[in-house]
Amino acid sequence: MNRLGLVVLVLAGLVVASAIAVVETKHQSRSLFVKLEALRSERDELNTDWSRLRLEQGALATHSRVDRIARDDLSLRVPDPDDTTVLGADAQESSP
Repeated sequence: MNRLGLVVLVLAGLVVASAIAVVETKHQSRSLFVKLEALRSERDELNTDWSRLRLEQGALATHSRVDRIARDDLSLRVPDPDDTTVLGADAQESSP
């Protein structure tokens, strides 16, 4: 009976250890799931921001906006044809 009691005690210890391992694994699984959902939410927010920024970049880079800023803010203008020099691979430099 002493040997049987020892076997039962060892088996009970193994059952308790197995139960603790199951609880720990379940806790880790839930923690990782919460983290996964938070990361998915962050990914969705970043995708939304990225789309908004791409639209904003497209709006800021329109030709008419760049032209308006060049003329109004930077006082740039199209040079007169007399003030330009065209250089080519086989052409000589001409002075105005």
